[in-house]
Amino acid sequence: MAPRNSVPLEEAVVEFVRKSEEAVLEVGRKWAAAVDEFMPVEVPLVQDLRKQVFDLVEELLKMQRDFAEKMLAQTRKAVVGTTKPAPVQAPKKRVHKAA
Repeated sequence: MAPRNSVPLEEAVVEFVRKSEEAVLEVGRKWAAAVDEFMPVEVPLVQDLRKQVFDLVEELLKMQRDFAEKMLAQTRKAVVGTTKPAPVQAPKKRVHKAA
């Protein structure tokens, strides 16, 4: 049974994705502001900017996927490594001493 204050996994994932998207958008805003300072008045077309943002997000997603796959692989190794059956030892023979 899950604790009362736990958030279902799907809600946690959705919240994580939402926060990640907000962070990426903030990076995009800062990047656009920085580029705006160095570029002449003419700014790239919206389509070009959109392509650049999607390329950036795609690269970030690839990095996150790679990280998640590595983390799961390492976790799997750790779990499998700790669940090996204990070596079976033959029971010791008891010697009954005559009284």
